[in-house]
Amino acid sequence: MEESHVHKKLALTAAVDVIAGNANLLYEILLCLPARSLIRFSIVCKLWFSIITSMQFRLSHCRTLAFSNALPLSGIYFYNCLTNLQKIESLALADNVTSLPPLQFLDQFNLSIGSADEVTEFKVTQSCNGLLMCIFTARSHVGTIKRGIVYNPANKEVLLLPTPYKKYDGCICYNLISDPSEPPYYKALCVTRLGGWYSNIDVSVYVPGSNSWRSSCRVAAHDMCYDSGVFWNGAIHWIGEFSSVYFDVNSEKVATISMPPRPQGYCSEKIRYFGEWGGHLYLIQVQSLYAKKFNVLELDKDTWKWSVKYRVHLARLISAFPEMVQQTSSGIQYAISILSVIRREKEEDSVLLLTIPGKVVAYNLVRKTAKVVRELPGEVANTLHFNHVSAYQYTESLFPVQKWNIIPK
Repeated sequence: MEESHVHKKLALTAAVDVIAGNANLLYEILLCLPARSLIRFSIVCKLWFSIITSMQFRLSHCRTLAFSNALPLSGIYFYNCLTNLQKIESLALADNVTSLPPLQFLDQFNLSIGSADEVTEFKVTQSCNGLLMCIFTARSHVGTIKRGIVYNPANKEVLLLPTPYKKYDGCICYNLISDPSEPPYYKALCVTRLGGWYSNIDVSVYVPGSNSWRSSCRVAAHDMCYDSGVFWNGAIHWIGEFSSVYFDVNSEKVATISMPPRPQGYCSEKIRYFGEWGGHLYLIQVQSLYAKKFNVLELDKDTWKWSVKYRVHLARLISAFPEMVQQTSSGIQYAISILSVIRREKEEDSVLLLTIPGKVVAYNLVRKTAKVVRELPGEVANTLHFNHVSAYQYTESLFPVQKWNIIPK
């Protein structure tokens, strides 16, 4: 009996050795593992390291997950308060993820400030399929520099994008498009206003491996902010209070989308959320800051029309968390920020992820129940300052961001 057990153990060991030493077989097995595991396994031996860190494997891994619809959403990064852009919080949403990688990437650049009177700002502005777009701004008596930075929190890879302009005039916005299903896999966009606020805009494209930006198209300006687009259905979408436009990745043309009717009521900024989840694009508009009811709208991929997906009434939530109620000079307002619409496989599990003073709350869109999922450290200074670009999804990915000499097939 003991001898049989020894033989089985030896056979198993031999099988493991065969797999570990067979690069082709190992390659196919490693493709099925999540990014977090692969990062740890890259230190097992030289063979594993060479496979996992190769450009071809990393792109194949991203494509495999994309085609199988298995891109795991690990969590959300969000700003606790928009008045303190150096402090960003995180919230893990996957069952097998306890925490997200800390965003301590500023030190990696070792950027030279240049003079003592410069003030630097560093902010996450967008997320797309595991990559973050960040903006670095430095101001001094001699001028202002605004640079885009592509960052992968999973493997801590960073790419400081080249300067797309000769002189910065304050009207520069960066965006990110990453799609592992087809080359060139990711692009960076720079949107520049050619004059004043209502002048035309120029959209330039940067592709990894190149040394400069390429002017793509020039279009009439729209009354919206271009610094935090949402990638959905093969295009990056920008939204304003009265209009919405998108930049198609393949044709590199800008087109408009009809906006749904604005809710009646006195409130200049009615958009409280605009984002994507699981292939669905959502929009939330409110009548006012003291509105208890609002609708969650979804854009149809075929008709490009907005329709009501969920109806939300916050009466129960306000009753359970009276700290949401704030008395202001304009009357009673509710301190609430919408981080994300989370659509689950089972409709009854879909939730609205919210922040209220001191807490992150998951509000079930079907059952109309609420659950505290995170206590926020310290005090949230005026939650009403939150807007629809304060939260960014995070997906574990081996997506490469460094300059590429060759794009693997």
